[in-house]
Amino acid sequence: MLTSVAQAVAEALADDPFYVTVCVAGGVQRLMPRYVELALIEGEQAGRVDLADGQGSGAAIWSVPGDAARKAAAYADRERALAVLLGEQGFANFQAIVANMEANLAAHGLASAWYLSIAGIKPSAQGGGMGTRLLSHGLAAADRAGAVSFLETFNERSLPFYRRQGYAVAAKYFEPVSGADYWLMTRPPRT
Repeated sequence: MLTSVAQAVAEALADDPFYVTVCVAGGVQRLMPRYVELALIEGEQAGRVDLADGQGSGAAIWSVPGDAARKAAAYADRERALAVLLGEQGFANFQAIVANMEANLAAHGLASAWYLSIAGIKPSAQGGGMGTRLLSHGLAAADRAGAVSFLETFNERSLPFYRRQGYAVAAKYFEPVSGADYWLMTRPPRT
């Protein structure tokens, strides 16, 4: 199941400037499924993973507040695997983009917020409400915790979808390594 979910999410994100830029060594089609698998593993170890359905059509991967040592260990494991997967240039791009995005994020005071790090539905399954149902589980958990949630997207077409989920654009940034704009979106908890 992990492989089919990773493939579905990879298909959904295949043209995303972030992933195109970090997958320079072998191309998005070849590298993204494994990239997503690593993110799913990290999410299961130190965050939250919600699956779209029983058919492997997609997933949402959340980073949530919790055991800092456990989160750091899971992230370090993923980074070691990404260094091998992405190759020297791809991993350097990954590190630079993440550093740029973290620098921009610092001013927004979201250290204790829930972070929707990756979300994707297989393109052939999009448009029928599956994405809304997928995110509803994590958003309900964030609401129960009284937590703000946030995401970053390089896909301007996704802004209306995320707005319908209660997110608002907090800022728009230019990311120089990918050469693309991205949007930081936040959502207050609902009671």
